[in-house]
Amino acid sequence: MATSRKRSTTGSRPSALSKAEANSINRRLFETSLDLIVVTDKRGTLIQISPSALSILGYQPAEVIGQDAGNLLHPDDLELTRQQMRLARRGGETRNFDCRYMHKDGHAVPLSWTGVWSEQDQHHFFIGRDMTEAQRIEAQLRQAQKMEAVGQLTGGLAHDFNNILMIILANIDMIEEEHDPSADLRERLADIAGAVQRASDLTRHLLAFSRRQPLRPQATNLNSLVAGMGKLLQRSLGEQVRIDLKLAGDLSTTSVDPAQFEAALLNLCVNARDAMPDGGRLLIETANVILDQDYAGHNDEVAPGAYAMMAVTDTGHGMSKNIVDKVFEPFFTTKGVGKGSGLGLSMVYGFIKQSKGHIKIYSEPGHGTTIKIYLPRTAEAEEPMRPATEEPAPLGTESILLVEDDPAVRASVLWQLRNLGYTVTEATNGEEALTLMAAGGFDAIVSDMVMPGRRNGLMVLEEAARRWPNVGTILMSGYTENAMIQAGRLPHHVHLLIKPFTKLALARTLRQAIDADESRSP
Repeated sequence: MATSRKRSTTGSRPSALSKAEANSINRRLFETSLDLIVVTDKRGTLIQISPSALSILGYQPAEVIGQDAGNLLHPDDLELTRQQMRLARRGGETRNFDCRYMHKDGHAVPLSWTGVWSEQDQHHFFIGRDMTEAQRIEAQLRQAQKMEAVGQLTGGLAHDFNNILMIILANIDMIEEEHDPSADLRERLADIAGAVQRASDLTRHLLAFSRRQPLRPQATNLNSLVAGMGKLLQRSLGEQVRIDLKLAGDLSTTSVDPAQFEAALLNLCVNARDAMPDGGRLLIETANVILDQDYAGHNDEVAPGAYAMMAVTDTGHGMSKNIVDKVFEPFFTTKGVGKGSGLGLSMVYGFIKQSKGHIKIYSEPGHGTTIKIYLPRTAEAEEPMRPATEEPAPLGTESILLVEDDPAVRASVLWQLRNLGYTVTEATNGEEALTLMAAGGFDAIVSDMVMPGRRNGLMVLEEAARRWPNVGTILMSGYTENAMIQAGRLPHHVHLLIKPFTKLALARTLRQAIDADESRSP
């Protein structure tokens, strides 16, 4: 006998929810919403508000129900909101607008609203999304884009300006050695050279901010650098400032350029001194810290991980949030005209970022300032500091290939090299340089960083080192892109000359590069 089968209902439409079921779902959505849900009458009296009011505005629903919603609005947004409500009542259409509600603790909360008027219920229904985090991220992005744009501009200016300074400095050397100037003229030339050096310091700060200065990092314990600068800091800050050190005994090493770190620390301390015109206390601390994912999510360009931290705290007048947000921008300063270039903190910012680190300011008016620097830890052992030699390098007679596309700069360096006794061949770009190198006979190649064509200076030097390992390689740099110098790090075989440089600096660097032949020989 055939068995009867119940007809399949697959694909049939589900039955409509009962009114009780619909009300239950609506109530659950209302109670669990992360957005703010508000119901008002046509006069704006709050009839209902979702429990999320506590997390968004700091109020329990019972605290505000029955009140005029206008009491919660930011005063500047009250009229806009009333206009939106009137428009909604006239057309019954959904209205989208932004306005701010005031949190219970007094700060404004930005909200993006979707609202509709129900003629049947004679109620306004609003859903507001808290835009605090979105606006924070947007502001952070705008700031990062601004800093990057300013960095590109300042880096380009520094490059061109360094070339000009290079020509001035080379001509000072030329006048002194070829024209036997009088004592009065020599004094004037010395004044010009001093001005060039001050201008060079400014361009170096610009390059630091734009993260385009070449770094020579080495495994370093920050405690050693801080302790070693004790006397210099005390002389620089004066007797009115008391310096206290609280250095962690177990501080891990970090990979950092020691000279640039010392310059950054001095900048921070001088800024702290200026914030304490009547004297005060300066505390320098170090510690091992962990920056977790949550911290990284709220701070721009921070990678979670283990860091060596240094904090510089002063007891000065402190800064408002508006000022804190601008202190790393080049040329921003709260000091009077002629009392600061506005480049000190921007230099520190650029150096720390280029070193893959993080910098954070905590400050309030009347409560001093703390600036924390975080540098990634390394497992490498600390490298011993190498004392700088004061003896000038000897002259030479070797054959040098000079690669520089700027005719005026090339002429200045050419004069320096020949005056030092070297035989010099000129090239204007990387391809020409490698062609000349292939012909042989050079003991060293001196190349500018930025050049036209497919190869920049560093690429030329790396190719030369690969094909002719016994040839000394020297890079002249006034402006260097991170990507071109391996995120700011130079290969160990490349010797660096920062423009503008003196003939003496060129002579010393040449001897270092040429005399390193033995270590490069197989």
